Amino acid sequence: METAHRLVYAPADELDRWQCRPIGTIAVLDLKDRPVGRLNGIVVDQRENRPAYLVIARRRRGSKRADAFLLPVGDAWFDDTERAVRIDATERERVPFDPDEFERMTPQQADEYERRVLASCCPEVGFHRDGRPDYARLKRFTCPAWLRPSVAAK
Repeated sequence: METAHRLVYAPADELDRWQCRPIGTIAVLDLKDRPVGRLNGIVVDQRENRPAYLVIARRRRGSKRADAFLLPVGDAWFDDTERAVRIDATERERVPFDPDEFERMTPQQADEYERRVLASCCPEVGFHRDGRPDYARLKRFTCPAWLRPSVAAK
């Protein structure tokens, strides 16, 4: 179902709707095997049917609600040995994300938020003449093979 928003949040249990491998909410680890959180979903450019960001949720001590952050899809990979997603991103590179707040944004607010996200994580992204980010220019916004449905689940 298309909305006025170009970017939409897709929970992990709905990834197959966006032509992504339905892998569910799996663990996310850093390069030193430390837990970072769980894959909570993705943010998709629905007009291009392109996954743009992973949404990773982590529970903070003493908090009832999980905090989430965005990471470009190409900045993560699937570790078959651990059956987890791996990331190599510093705290500074993790852009805070609230799925509920994102859903309430007007299309203009969502566009402004997207520009702030890109300025924070990926200032080298170019823009089309109509003002849309040109995600295809950077490899880090290419849907990785482990997220595509053609990858057989093991």
